[in-house]
Amino acid sequence: MPCSLAKCLLSGQELMVELGGMSDEILFLDVESVDRVVVHRVDRVHVSTRSPFQRIDVFHTPRLGLTLALDGIIQLSQSDEQIYHELLVHPACLLLSSLRSALILGGGDGCAARELLRYPELESLELVEMDQAVLDVCRTHLREVNAGALDDPRLTVVVQEARVYLGNHPEKRYDLIVLDLTDPYDAAGRPGELTRSVFSGSYYEVIKGHMSSGGVLVAQTGGLIPNPSVNKSHAGLIDDLRRSFATVATAYEYIPSFDQVWSITLASDYPYDVRGLDPDTLLREKGISGLRHYDGSSHRKAFESPRHIRDISH
Repeated sequence: MPCSLAKCLLSGQELMVELGGMSDEILFLDVESVDRVVVHRVDRVHVSTRSPFQRIDVFHTPRLGLTLALDGIIQLSQSDEQIYHELLVHPACLLLSSLRSALILGGGDGCAARELLRYPELESLELVEMDQAVLDVCRTHLREVNAGALDDPRLTVVVQEARVYLGNHPEKRYDLIVLDLTDPYDAAGRPGELTRSVFSGSYYEVIKGHMSSGGVLVAQTGGLIPNPSVNKSHAGLIDDLRRSFATVATAYEYIPSFDQVWSITLASDYPYDVRGLDPDTLLREKGISGLRHYDGSSHRKAFESPRHIRDISH
C-alpha cells in the first residue's frame, strides 16, 4: 500500500509499506506506541494474513533474517531468537531432577518445543496454541528456524485456549509448564488482550494444580524500557508470581530484535537455587549440545542483573 513514511508513522498503524515512491523498497513498522516505532527494511515477504485472533506476518530483513510478527509486533527473528528460547527453556529444565512431562502454553512458532525436544529423558510434551493459523504459518515458513519441531512425533499439539484445555483435563500433571505467550503488556504498560487472563494470580493457582511435586513454571514476563508504566507492569507480574509461589527467580537479557531487555521468570513451590546451578556440567551430563546462547556464563549474567533492573522487581 503506497504511502509516505511520515504519514505511516503518524498513523500509528502496524503496516508493511512502500517507501516514498520506490516500489522495490518495503518497510515493516514495528509500532509499539505513538512514541516508540522501529523501522525494518524488508527484502522478502513470505506471508501476510489475518486469523480470527490476530494479524500474522512472516518476512525476511537483511539485519534480522526470517521474522515473525503478530499484530504488528515482532515475536522472533532468526538472528537472535535463540537468546529468548534457550533462556526460556534450559534453566528450568536443569533445575528439575526428573523431566518426564512438559506443557507449553502458546509457543505456536515451535521454537520452545525445539529446545525441549533436545532432552532425551522427556517422555511427554504437549503444546496448546489457540490459533491454528499461527501453527500453519510457522510449520510452513519457519521450518528452518524451529527445525521442524511442530511435526515431531514426540510432540502433541492441541488447538485450544489454555484455560479451557487445563479446565478440561484436571487430572494432568507436568514437571514443567512453559508460558510462551504474546506480550503481557504493551509499550504503555497496558495488559495484552490475549494474555491478560493468563498473567494473573488466580490463573497461577490453576497452573499450580497441574504441576507435579517439585514442578517448575517458567514464563516470559515482558520487556523493560524507560517508561514507568511498563516497569510498574513488569513489577506487578513478578509480585503476583511471588504471592503464588515460594521460589521465584527472574533472568534479564537484551534481545536485539525486540530492542529491549527481556525477562524470563521461573517459579516453583520447591526451594530451588537457580543462581547456584552449574549449567555447563548439567548440560554435558544430559547430553545437550548445539546451543548458541545459553551456557554457564550467560546463566550467571542473566540471573545477576544490574541493580537498576533488579530494583524494578523488588
